[in-house]
Amino acid sequence: MIKRFFSVLLATACFSFVTAQEITGTWQGTISAGGVKLRFVMHLKNASGVYIASFDSPDQQAFNIPATKTTVLGDSVIAEIASMRGGYTGKWNQKDSITGVFMQGAARLPLVLLRSDNAVQPPPVVVKPQTPKPPFPYQAEDISYTNADKSVRFGATLTKPQGPGTFPAVILISGSGSQDRDGGPGPHKTYAVLADYLTRQGLAVLRIDDRGMGKSELGSDIDNITTETISRDIEAGLDYLFTRSDIDKKRTGLIGHSEGGMIAPMLAAKRKDIAFIVLLAAPGIKCNEIWNYQMQRNFIRPGLNAEEHAKAAALLSSVFNMFMKSTGHEEIRAGINTVYTQWKAAVPDSTEKKLLVVPGVQPYLALEEQMKAARALKWLNYFLNYDPAVNLSKIKIPVLALNGEYDTQVTPNNNLPAIQAALQKAGNNHYTVKKPEAVNHLFQTSWSPMAEYDKIEETFSVTVLEEIGNWIKKTTQQ
Repeated sequence: MIKRFFSVLLATACFSFVTAQEITGTWQGTISAGGVKLRFVMHLKNASGVYIASFDSPDQQAFNIPATKTTVLGDSVIAEIASMRGGYTGKWNQKDSITGVFMQGAARLPLVLLRSDNAVQPPPVVVKPQTPKPPFPYQAEDISYTNADKSVRFGATLTKPQGPGTFPAVILISGSGSQDRDGGPGPHKTYAVLADYLTRQGLAVLRIDDRGMGKSELGSDIDNITTETISRDIEAGLDYLFTRSDIDKKRTGLIGHSEGGMIAPMLAAKRKDIAFIVLLAAPGIKCNEIWNYQMQRNFIRPGLNAEEHAKAAALLSSVFNMFMKSTGHEEIRAGINTVYTQWKAAVPDSTEKKLLVVPGVQPYLALEEQMKAARALKWLNYFLNYDPAVNLSKIKIPVLALNGEYDTQVTPNNNLPAIQAALQKAGNNHYTVKKPEAVNHLFQTSWSPMAEYDKIEETFSVTVLEEIGNWIKKTTQQ
């Protein structure tokens, strides 16, 4: 369900306890996920016995990001970054490396940090060819508004055609992970490109900074943020649009990407004032099935026969059922230990090593610890228990659903049929379901499902942009 950092990968941190007197200093490594490679730097200081960490992401032009809380215990370091609902957890080898996991939202990315005495310089700013550049042939307005209980203020951009009038409108809903209104950080400004294209086609487009990004506040109730919470954030944007005299309230819809493709149907099933929805790389099957598929790709060794793969997959399914059943730290850990012990009783060490990338129960306990540190246990519990068909089967408004042929995160061949089946159950006669050829999770034209996002010059397939624009134009003119 993820992009950029946002592919769920294997957690490898483990813990032991030795002296950590030399762990202070500057550490540097590279995050690799979903086709993106980014340098990541941790600065660790000891101020009179209190450890303080800060981080740089030079390839994203981000420096001196403070850790909310830093804990060094023996050879283990845990740094929490509340603004991104994540941080870093690692084990120091007492010399020159820390092996651990970078976390952001649902993402768990292996990250080895090495000692570095050199100052890290940002690379030249990369501007992809499709990134919109002024002057624009439309109006762009920087706006802000609050959610219903006024606990969070959001920053956003509203673009609309030049001149007076009342315009059909869309809200862009991002996928999981923290992003600004343009789709950053990172060189590809996916939502800016999409908004630019649609505004040139005569639409007003609202794109919003996620909580804790850009000009949007994080809010205080971080532990309880779920996809449903984010849906209420989007609902606040919809309510804001409907206060404006330049927005056509009868021709306003939603465009959701990835996790945003969960949120659009949630709101469309709830509200009667949404005219249409566009689902980009949206889930159709149960979300625990998507999660398990992603985790299998990272925990289970490739090249197994069907019986071997099934044996390994059974363990992962049992482990992640614990996250479905509870949001309690100790209860989940106890459950993981129990199901692993039961599975291991019938699996020799040699077989386990053949089946799993990292044998043992520690990777699963480390994942739980990292979800807890990222304050995302409730988010994951909600996500794993969510069935998109429940809301999709209530929707009768026009729907366009697109999942790219090369999407390895929300795969088209099982999710698109599930979306179509749910819409048919609703008696919806106004839907279009398509699998665009040779495009990935971000809807970039690609030569391979494994091509790295940032190495592709194109930000958004022109063919897909035209598909979306033409469909909305036809839908809003009916």
